[in-house]
Formats: sequence, structure tokens, C-alpha cells
Amino acid sequence: MTEDSAPTRSRFRDVAPTTAPPPVQPQTYQPGVSVVPPTSTLPDIDAAKAGMVFSIVGGVIALMIAIGRFMTSELDSDSQFLYLGLGSAALVLASYAFVEVQHRRHGALSIVHDYVLGFGHLFAALGTFWITRWILFASCGKWLADSGFCHGASGAEGWMPAEWGVLLQAGAFVILGLLQWAHNRRVGATTLPRLVSVLAPLIILLIGSVVWLDWSDGTVGKPLILSVVLLTGVGMWLGSTSDRAPLFLASAGLSSVIPIIYEATAGGGAGLSLLALVVLMQGVFASAKGLSRSMIQVGSIALVILVVIAEFTALVNGYDVVLATTVGAPLLTLPLFLWLALLVGYFLPVHMRRVPWMPIGLAVGLSFVPSPGSALAWALALIAFTYMLTRPQTRRWVSDWTYAMLAASWFLVDWLSSFGSPFDVLSLDPLFLIVPPAALLLLGEVGSNNNRLSKGPHHLAVALILLSHEMLFGDGALLPLCFVAYLTFLVARTAINAEVIAEDDITKRREISVLVLLTGAAILLLQLFGRLDSGFGEMIGVEDLGIEALFLAVILYGLGRHLRSLEYDVGHVLGGLLGSGIDVQGWDPKTATWSVTSSPLASRMKEATWGPAMRFSLILPLMIFSAASSQLNESWAVFLLLIPIMVLMREVLFELPKDNRTRAAGAWLLFLSALPWSLRIHEQILTGDPTALLLPQIAFDVILLAGPLLGHFMLMKEGVEREEGGAANWLLAGLMMTALLDTSGGLLLFSLLAIVFARAIRHRRQAGINLLPFVYGFGVAFLGLLPHTIVDLAPTIDFLVAEKHSLLFFLKLPVWAGLGFILLGLVPLTLFMKDHRNSTSATDSPNEEMPLVVPVFSLIVGLHLLVSEPHLLLFAVVLVACAAAWFTGKLSIFWVWTPLFAASLTFVAIEENFWGSNPLPEAAAVTVFACWLIHLAFWRGVMETHAVPALSGKPSFGSVDVKAEYAQTRKLISNSQLLYALLFSLLAVSVWGGIAFLVSAFGISCRAWVRREKWLLMGGSILEAFAIGNSVDQLWGGD
Repeated sequence: MTEDSAPTRSRFRDVAPTTAPPPVQPQTYQPGVSVVPPTSTLPDIDAAKAGMVFSIVGGVIALMIAIGRFMTSELDSDSQFLYLGLGSAALVLASYAFVEVQHRRHGALSIVHDYVLGFGHLFAALGTFWITRWILFASCGKWLADSGFCHGASGAEGWMPAEWGVLLQAGAFVILGLLQWAHNRRVGATTLPRLVSVLAPLIILLIGSVVWLDWSDGTVGKPLILSVVLLTGVGMWLGSTSDRAPLFLASAGLSSVIPIIYEATAGGGAGLSLLALVVLMQGVFASAKGLSRSMIQVGSIALVILVVIAEFTALVNGYDVVLATTVGAPLLTLPLFLWLALLVGYFLPVHMRRVPWMPIGLAVGLSFVPSPGSALAWALALIAFTYMLTRPQTRRWVSDWTYAMLAASWFLVDWLSSFGSPFDVLSLDPLFLIVPPAALLLLGEVGSNNNRLSKGPHHLAVALILLSHEMLFGDGALLPLCFVAYLTFLVARTAINAEVIAEDDITKRREISVLVLLTGAAILLLQLFGRLDSGFGEMIGVEDLGIEALFLAVILYGLGRHLRSLEYDVGHVLGGLLGSGIDVQGWDPKTATWSVTSSPLASRMKEATWGPAMRFSLILPLMIFSAASSQLNESWAVFLLLIPIMVLMREVLFELPKDNRTRAAGAWLLFLSALPWSLRIHEQILTGDPTALLLPQIAFDVILLAGPLLGHFMLMKEGVEREEGGAANWLLAGLMMTALLDTSGGLLLFSLLAIVFARAIRHRRQAGINLLPFVYGFGVAFLGLLPHTIVDLAPTIDFLVAEKHSLLFFLKLPVWAGLGFILLGLVPLTLFMKDHRNSTSATDSPNEEMPLVVPVFSLIVGLHLLVSEPHLLLFAVVLVACAAAWFTGKLSIFWVWTPLFAASLTFVAIEENFWGSNPLPEAAAVTVFACWLIHLAFWRGVMETHAVPALSGKPSFGSVDVKAEYAQTRKLISNSQLLYALLFSLLAVSVWGGIAFLVSAFGISCRAWVRREKWLLMGGSILEAFAIGNSVDQLWGGD
């Protein structure tokens, strides 16, 4: 009976209570069990299959233990095999007689008889082994001594059967298996007896890796090969004819493991060669129509993994095909033999849509097929995949995964072969090397256009080919130029047909965006690796210009203008990818379907957009043009930067929406366009020996500075002046990043940062004000890398040009940089104090108030640089900042005040030398008591005396309460002092008798007791024990 004709078939018998039958209808005998869930009238087929699988696994383990124990036991004499065989025969006859009586009386077997029959099958297998073993003993004493069946005469020292004795026993087991199969069918045996009949020969073969290999002198000869083929073939045939997929999977799985065990025992590739023969037979038996398609589909995954691992093992160890003797054909290597076995053996099941993982596994297996046979494997794989695409019954996900794995295999082969031994044998013939990627590109384009492939795998293949070793580090420019020409052709074809694409076609627009991204990224990356140089630039006298990339950039930009209404921006593409990645997928058992649920964060990410200026067809051509032109060494070449900047300004000023998002995009595009030139100029400066400022340095900074100024004034003329929303912050960030590209030593850096500071103060942009001190500090530090700067032109004051380690990540900065830090901190603080001088409630505060924490930090950094003896001033400023924060009610400063207090106190101790050479433990101890004072002030409400009343609850999801307006935030600040106290107390365990650690431990326990926090209280008790022990050791440990 086939699977289709009995869709609700169960292998279990129904013992559930049934309704009372009509009196006239007698109750018939119904053997077996049927599992019926309590909430449904239909049988739970999945639960039944799972139970069967677990029972089969348990049965396999039990059979292996039983048969292995009996087969490998040592006996006093060979004659005892006869006695064991006769005893097992008696048990078998009794078991079969018991089952036969039940069958003749009732026509069906009960559960008890199933177990008795399985018991009989088990001892029949053992008896067969013992009887045949005795027959070999008896024959070797008279007729077969010193033949292929025996090692000498019976009874001689070291006597044992020989390799042809293995085949004799295997033949006996084959006959026994067929007889048991016929018996099972006649009496209607169910799962257990069939399981024993199917697996007993295979387990005998598995245990034979010890016994039979010993008989064969440790080699896998012809008799053992024939025995493996016979027993595995019979086992899988019995499993397939049982119409039970779990039984077949058990036999197929065990048959696949047996060659691996033989390989581990014999070695040399003989066992893995057997695996190829087993795989060939598995494919034939897997096509049996009575087997469950879904279970065969799932079970095929393990076989795919096993074959791929076997290929990799054979490749690394250099194994040849060994079938009794080594097959010396150079073309037929063991990995190729395994791969061909998988291809040929499973062709029919794949055609029947039973094992979809096989073509995927074949694609992965190509990664480990060595040359010269790899060319044959690739040719066959590409032909087979082409055939797959032409078949209407091919499932989309199978073709997608197979195509993706083909591309991944070529990528892996190309890189592995470049690493040398043992993977150098994977290297494809140079004449054949470009065939797989070319075929994959062609198949991907044709298949996706004809709806046989998804665009995603095609795009993945393009990316893998781009990142391959041959593409990035190969010889000659022909392959890279053909590759980018192919991608450019696809973009051109899309641009020609742009008018027929609807704006609401989200899928098509996303595909267009990804195609433009891949094309531009390919041109840019290949240009950076120098793979597009065809020699044309040298012919016209501009060898380093990168004329090919310039030409391609112009074409891509021109095509992109036709696609601007369809192409998504960077934010939309990235947001869609990230949003889809965090979507939650769930299985609905009622409808048996998968559903996707988007979280609020995922929905916002999918709807994110960065504006039309941030489209790939504008970003990438500008970067390509700059990267190609920056390779010139002539001084005049820097003026080529004007071309991408003019293109950018034309887009921003005349063609794109006039808003802050466009301005922000323009600032970042300016940064990306100028980045290659900045890196190039810095490289020339640092590797050369300049004696003064060079023309490219000054010209570069002037060009970059002119762009933002011109754009700003022209947009102001158009009425765009107000800076609001997140785009305004990104605008300031883009200008700050552009300022870091400074090459003249200050012209671009100080000018742009001044513009940013003025705009941030005028429009009260907190993000810009908070970021400026850090950008300024790193910018000044970068100036120190240049041999000559504009600052050097100013009058030199020894005190100001001296360098010191600053509090900003301990960067070494000149003293004069402190002036900038003071300015960046003092102006916002002045405005902050002005805004909050008379404010008494939240409604009195301005809507866009100035920040406090970072300006205070900037002011401290500046004072530390400028003051010759800054330690006392720094400590005083920290104390004043604490008092000012309390007086103005700006409690957020206490997030960072504690480490600043510890650092400043440590500086004072070092300079004044009143706590020795290492004052950190003492400073940490004082900091602990300061933390507790702040925490107690929060607890008693003293700290909030001058603060606006706290808002109830906590901030909304995704927002940050930087002003500490919510009660929850203030509680976290208070609790942070406990954490600070604990951390600093650990640094102070060795001073003052560990009093700081002792106070922190008991203080945390007291706070936990007041708050009824049981877990913290438990942890506090542990801290108390450590603290008391530490204090006792500090005070009295020396006595």
C-alpha cells in the first residue's frame, strides 16, 4: 500500500474505548495500538511518527549491545559455537511456534506475539552466526585448511576463519533476512519484528568491523566488499518494502555509518569507498513509492552532511578509491567517486521530489572535488542544474538553495586553492576557471527572469563572484572588465524599461536598488584592488588615472538618473533588511502555516528613509570617481575633486528636495567623495619628506570648505534655514566627519568645526554640542601626525605648543587645544545657566535646552590642559560641578561625576605625593564614601531639592531620559552610586583595614533589607563575609 492511498495510516493499534457496537454485529479482533489525542477525533500522526522514531533508535541501540556482546565474547573452545547455535535454534523454533499458533487461531498478532517474534528473529541471527562459525571450524579441519576460508587447520595455534569465510556468513545472513521478511509478511508482523529483520544483518555487519576485519587481516578485500554490498542492500531493501519510512531511514542511516566505522578501523580510504557503493543503493531504494515523502526528505539531510564530510576527509588525507585494490585513475579521485555516487544514485528520487536536499548537497560537495576531476563534476553539476530549471515540478526553494550553494562552492574552491597544501589540488584549470561563474551568471539571469529562480540567490552569486580570489587578486583585467560590463548591461536594460515599472511594485524596486548597489560596489572594489587597468590609461599618458573606472562611473550615474524615481535609498534598503531580520516567525498549529509578526522597532526600521540623495546611483559613482582620480601623483590632479563636488551640489541645490534631509545627505556624500583624496594626500605626506605645506593640501581644504559654504548660503536664499529633527543632527555629524579629513593642518578642521559650533548653538542641537569636543580632540590629535600645519605659521609660544596627556581618552594634545575645549564647554554652560536661572518647574524650562554633562567635561579637559599645575584646579572644578548640579537640579551629571571625582583625586594624590607612589586604593576608598553620601542624599530627597518634580513612570520605549526627568531614571542614578561604591571598594580592599569594602558590603545589605530585595540581600551576605574576612586579615593577619 502506498502513502497516497492511505494518508491517515498509523502503525499503532487502537486500544481506546469505543462506543457500544450494535448487538447484531460481533466484535472482531483488532490487534495493535492507535494513539488518539484527547482533544481531537483524528489520530496525531506527527506524534505517532515521533514515537516510532524514538522506539527505533532505542531498538537499534539495544540490538547493537545484544548482538555485539554475543558476537565478540570469548569462548573456551570452537565447539561451543555449535552448542550455542543449537540452543538458539531451539529458542527460535519455540518462538516461531508460539507465533504460528496465534496466527492460525486469530489471523493477526497481538503485542505479546510481536515481541516474541522479534525475540525469535534476534536469536535466529545469533544462531546463524554461531552455526556458520562452527561450520567454518569443522570444514577447516578436513577440507578447507590453508584456503581462502581458513588461516591454517582447525585447532592450530592462532587459527581463525579467513576473508572468504566472511562472505559465507554474509550469504547466510542474506538468506535468513529474506526468509524472515517472507515470514513477517505471511503472519502480518508489525514494527518490532520488521525492525529486527531489517537491522539485524546491518548490526552484524557493524560488529564485523572488529571480527570480520580481523579475519581479513585488517584489509577490505573482495569478500568483505561483497559482504557489505549484500548485507546493506538486503537491509535497505527490506526497509523500503516494509512501506515504513522510519524503518528505511534506520537501515539507510546505519548503512551509511558502517563504512565510516570500517574507515576508522581499516583506514586508507577503503571504508569511504564502500560509502559510495552504499549511496548508490540508497538512492535506488529511496524511490520506493510506499515510503513517506516528508520523512525521506528530512532524513536526506543527514546523508548529505555525511557525504560532504567524507569528501572533505578524503581530500585532506589524499585518499584514493580503494575497491580491494587502489584504483590508479588520475581522474577518478575518492571525493569525485563519492560525489558521482550521490549524483547517480539519487537522480531518480530527486526527480520524484523525494530528496530535495540532494541537489543542494551536490552543490556543496563540489567544494572538495580535486582537479582534474573537478572540471567533470562542475560540468555535470551545471548541466544537471540547467535540467532542474527546465522541470516545472522543481520547487522554488530547492532551485534557490542549489544555485546559492553552487556559487558558494565556487567561491570556496577559489579561495581554498589559493591557500596552498592540502587545498592546492582544488585549483581549477585556468582555461576552465571562468566557466562556472560565467554559467552561474547566465543561469541566474535567465532563471530569475523566467520566474524559475529568486533574485536573492542571483544577487548572492554576484556578490560571491565579486569577492572571489580570482576576481580580486587574479591576473589580467579581462575577467573583471567583463564582469562589470555584464552588471552595467543589466542596469542599462532596467533603465530602458523603467517606464513600465510601477512605483508601488516594492519587490521590483528593491531588486533595482540591490542591482545598482552590486554594480557600483563591484566597480569601486575592483578599482581599489587595481583590477580594472586595461592599459588604456598608459596609452593616452595618464597611467594612474583609472580611466576605465571613471568611464564606468559616468555610465552608472547616467543610468541611475533614469532610475531615481524607482530606486530606494540606503536607509530604506538597510532598514528593510534589518527589519526583516528581527521579525518574529511563528508556527500556527491550527492552520499549519508560518506567520510573520513585526515588532514596533522592525516596523519603524522598514519605514526608515534617508532621502533621495542617499541613493546608490549617486553615492557610488561619486566614490568611484574620487577613488580613480586620486591615484594621480600630479599636483593639479586634486582639482579633479571639483567634478564630483559640482555634481553633488547640482543635485542638492537644483534637483532634490530642499530640506534638512537633503542637506545632511549632501554633507555625508561630500565626506565619502573626499575620503579617497584625503587618504591619498596623507599617504604622500607621511611617506614623503615635505619641507612646507604643499599645494594639494591647501587646495583640498579650500575645495571642501567652499562646498558647504556655497550650499549653505544658496539654501538660505531658497528659504531653508531652520535645522530641526534628526536630519539636522546628521547634517552636523557629516560636517564634523568632513572636518576630520583636513590635510593642511587646521584650515578645514577649525573652519568647519566653527561653522558646526555656531549652527549647533544657534539651533540648540544637543547632539552636535555633545559630539563637538570629542571630534575637536581627535582632530587636533590627527594634526600632530602632519609634519607641517597651518598652526605652525602662528607665533610660537613654548608653553602653548607643549604637549600633555589629556583627560580625553588620555590623548596627547598640545596645551593650546585647551582653549578650544574651554570655548566648547563655556558657551553651552553659560546658556544653560541663563536658561535655568529662574526656572522652578518643568514648564519654565526651554523646549530645547542646552546640555550639561559634556560641556562640563569639555571645560574640565580644557582647564586641565591650560593650567600648569592643574591637579588642584581639576579637583576643585569637579567639586564645584557637583554643587552646581545639585543647585540647578541637573541630576544627570551624577552618571559620570563619580569616576571624574576618583580620577581628579588620584591626580591630586600623585602630584602632592601624600599617599605614596600608588594612591589609587586610597583615592578609591574616599570615592566610596562620596558615593554613599550621594546615594543617601537621593534616598532622603535632599538631592532633588532644587530639581523639577519627577515625572511618574519611566521613559517611553526607544527614548533616552538624558535630563533625568523621570522618577525611574533618578532611581537608576541613585542605584548607580551603589555600583560605583562596590567597584571602587574592590580597589580599596588593601587600605585602611578594608573599611571601604566593609561599609559597602553592609550598606548594600541594609538597602536590600529596606527595599525587600531578596536576591540582593543574599548577595550582600556573601559580600559581608568577604569584607569581614578581608578586614580581619588586614588588621590582625600579620600577628
